[in-house]
Order: sequence, then C-alpha cells, then structure tokens
Amino acid sequence: MQVGLNILGAENLYAGQIRPVLDLAAAADRAGIDMISTGDHLGFDAAAHAERVRTHNFPFPLDHDWYEPLSLLSSVAAVTDRALLNVSVLIATVRPPVLLAKQIATLDRISGGRAAIGMGVGWQEAEYTATNMPFDARFGRMEDTVRACRELWTRAPASFQGREYSFENFHARPFPVQDRVPVIFGFGPSQRNFDRIARVADGWTVNPADMRTFSESVTLLRETFEAHGRDPHSAVVQVSVGPERRDDGTVDLDATADKTRAWHAAGATVAVFRPATFCAAGEEVPELIEWAVGLKTAGADTAAARG
Repeated sequence: MQVGLNILGAENLYAGQIRPVLDLAAAADRAGIDMISTGDHLGFDAAAHAERVRTHNFPFPLDHDWYEPLSLLSSVAAVTDRALLNVSVLIATVRPPVLLAKQIATLDRISGGRAAIGMGVGWQEAEYTATNMPFDARFGRMEDTVRACRELWTRAPASFQGREYSFENFHARPFPVQDRVPVIFGFGPSQRNFDRIARVADGWTVNPADMRTFSESVTLLRETFEAHGRDPHSAVVQVSVGPERRDDGTVDLDATADKTRAWHAAGATVAVFRPATFCAAGEEVPELIEWAVGLKTAGADTAAARG
C-alpha cells in the first residue's frame, strides 16, 4: 500500500500561509510519504455551493482558497524528490485539452516523472458556464480529453479528431518523462464508468460516498480491466481516509489505521490522508506523517506473515 497526504486546506493550519505547506510537503517526502495530493475547483456559484453543502455536507466554505492545483504541485515538485504529485480529482473537462496536456507534461518534466493525475467531470454547471465549456456529454468528453493528451504526450507532430475539438500536425513540447502518465478517474462505480477507465485511464479514485460497496466495486473494476485485455491488478485504487474519532471528538489513529488496513485488504492501493481534517495546528502534522508512513511498514509485515 502507498500512502499520501492531501495538502488541500493545509494552509489553515499555518494561519493561512501557503509557504509552510511546501515545507510540510518536503518533510513528508523525506519521511517516506509516497504521494502529495491536492484538490480542484475553479470557483462556485453561491446557490450551487449552498445546495452542495445541504445535500452532500460539502466541507469547504464559499471563501475557501482553491489554489490552482497544477501550479501548486509545480511548487511542490521544486521542494520534493520522490513523492508522486497528484490531483485527487482535477476537473479536466473545463480545461482545453491542448492546454491541459501542456500543464501536465510540464509538471512531469519539472518533477522528473512524478505526475499522477486524478481526473473527473465535477458536479457544478457554473464552472462550465464560466469557462464557456459545455456541461452536457462531459463524461464522454473526458475520454476524448485523455486521448488527446496522450497523443500530445507521445507525438510531434500530433493529430487528433474528437467530437468537439481536433488538431492536426501540431507540435507541442515538452513530452512527459514518463512513457505513460498515470491518469485516474474519479467516477461513480458502474460498469459504464469502469469501461471508460479501462479504455483510457489507469485506475479509480473513490468518492467517500461510494465506500459502502467498495469491495464489490474493486472486483468489478478488476474484471473490467481483464475484459479489456489489461492486467487486473495494475488498476490503481485510491481512497481518501478520514479520521475516526473518539466520543470526545479527538482523533483515534489506531481505529483509523484499522479502517485503512481493512480498505487495503479489500483492494485499495493508495490511502490518502488530509492533514487539515486530522490536525488542529501545524505542530501536529509531523506526528501524522510518522503515523502514515508507519502504516506502510505494518502493511508489509502483514503481507509477509500471510505469505
């Protein structure tokens, strides 16, 4: 199992300052954290935001600072050496594919081949309206987006003909360092969505609301990979793990570790923890990092015992 830290909102542990978050990422990288992640929203319509809070307990206030994720990860790349750089769910379909491919290729080159991007289509029509992108048929457009990016990442000149955008004899450099940049889709678990993943992507990042059927969904994902001629165990399965709490509201790391190990046994390959939900202040983050890295050792010992 790999372990990651999601730095979304971590600046709130440091009086709103973003520079200490880069120091956090550097310390996590040195300690053995496998992935540094963040999230994405371009902005919000106030009414849509309020509805999301009401219906889905959306945890971010309207005035939360959403740093552009690929820019932020480029800064993280400059202070880290080994951790993968991930957006849990980049809303890819509000971005022109040629620009998106350039941004991700640049991140991969700056980081020495460490980009691993989760992509989704989002839930808010206002982000599409504000960027003059169509909201309908966005799931199908996601496949075109990834296909266009992969063409641009591997060929110059590149040519692509999609349903809504195309290019021909187009030279776009740099290429990524990686032969295949990992792309992980943040879709709901269904046969149709897992077919999409198996066709063009490399794994699944799981919405917490879909954890109730997690084991069955992992089985379906692996069966779908196999049906598409791909190694079923190559599928990345990324889960975000929230803290278990005691009756007094304090974080119970032992109970959270038990939950994480259970999800790993059910098929999770990457467990991601968000310091902003575990910690009340920056001084608590080093303990969280040490605990998270320790889960890797415990998982390896368990696997060795079973073997």
